Order: sequence, then structure tokens, then C-alpha cells
Amino acid sequence: MTKGAVVAVVAAASLLMAAPIGTSASTPRLVVPSRPQAIIKPSATVRRVVLLGDSLAQEVSPFIRYLVPGKPLVPKFWGGTAPCDWVGVDLTATRSSVVVITFTGNSLTPCMRDADGTQLRGDALIDRYRSDITTLVATARRAGARVVLVGQPYRAASFDADREVDGINEIYRSLAASNLYVSFVDAGAAVEDGNGAFAERLPCLPFDPDCAEDGTTVVRGDGVHFCPIVGENPCSVWSSGAFRFGAAIGAAVRNPRRFD
Repeated sequence: MTKGAVVAVVAAASLLMAAPIGTSASTPRLVVPSRPQAIIKPSATVRRVVLLGDSLAQEVSPFIRYLVPGKPLVPKFWGGTAPCDWVGVDLTATRSSVVVITFTGNSLTPCMRDADGTQLRGDALIDRYRSDITTLVATARRAGARVVLVGQPYRAASFDADREVDGINEIYRSLAASNLYVSFVDAGAAVEDGNGAFAERLPCLPFDPDCAEDGTTVVRGDGVHFCPIVGENPCSVWSSGAFRFGAAIGAAVRNPRRFD
């Protein structure tokens, strides 16, 4: 598909995807700041989007650029990274920024090893993510930026990662519930089936150009990533999964207060 065709599809699709997909409306919001005077209120005008994450962030970045026009996207993502890889990195965030944080559960890099050099898994991974995501949120908020935390989708059963995905999503929900100007969007729900379970294919959206005869399209090419072509990032074909995930994030970036 040519770039022009992708732009045309995205432009039409954006009109149909304005409604938020998954919010934390049912989560009680407990805000008990110890120093209210230290909380910096973000600017009413968003001028920059900082996208902080891993390979899923990279996959959705073109769609966020199109769906949030006029706001430069600052890429702070790299495939295989975890939150600990970004602690201490300059986010280039300001009061007029929205910092999107979307990590799906990688444990591949040196900072995700335990004292014995073993890559963290299970509860140990969740605990490390909790500490580092909390630090990243605090860093963004000290700069006065709004923060959008992105709920992650389940992976294929072969990855045996449901516990980790649940734990990471609970971290995102809890931080959004307990911090001002921090929002949660369940973008993962956009690529799951009606029961909230992993789906390789989903019914086509009206504008999916690759709709099969059975009325479905690929949303997860390898059980984790969105591209229908396994191993491609960026994807050379239309990726309905990346669009759906990115559209949910875009809705929260455009109006994060709806997701508070």
C-alpha cells in the first residue's frame, strides 16, 4: 500500500475512531498529594507528544502522527526495551507536552536482570516495572507534562504472559488513579476479542483495506506485534492492529481529561 493510500485510509478512519476505547472511569480516584504546592499544572495547549515505549510504540507511531496532527511526535522508543532503560533519559517534556508511556513487558536488557544475571520474570518483573514506571511518571510530572498510561493487550497463549500483562496494566491503572494529570487508556482492548482475550484476527472495520472473505483482518501477526508480516517493524502493509491500538492512544492524547 502506498503512503498516500495509508494517509487516505487513516484520515477517513480517524473520523470513526474519535470515541475513547477503554477508560479508568470505574476506578476510584484517590489523590493525596503530600505537597500540593509542588504539583505543576500542565498547559491547556498541547504542543508536543513524547512517545515512550518499546516495539509496539514504534509500530503505532505513524498512526499517532496522523491522528494527532500539528503536534510533533518525539520518539523515545526502542524495540525490546523496558522502563528501566529509560530512567534518567531526558524526555524533553514540558508543561505543553503529553508523555505517552506504553511498555508491554520486555525483559531482555541488562537492567532487567537480577543479582544472579537472570532476566526477571513473573512477580519480579512486575515489581521492577512498578518501580521504574513510577519513576518515569514522576519525571514527566516534575516537568509539568500530562501523562497517558497505555493498557497493554494479552499475548498469544504460547508466551504464557497473562500474569505479567495483568500486573503491568494494574500498575498503569493505579498510577493514573493516584496522581493528578495522569490518565489511563485501555488501548489493549482495541485488539482483543469481545471477552477481553487475545485475538489474532478480528472483524474488519469499515475502512480496513485488507478485509478477508470471512470478514476478518489480522490484528496480531506473531502473537505480540500488530504487523501481519512477522518480523517487520515498520510494517510495509496496512496494519489494522497498529491502527486500532494507535487510535485509542490518539483519543487519549487529544483529550486526556476524558480518561482521568
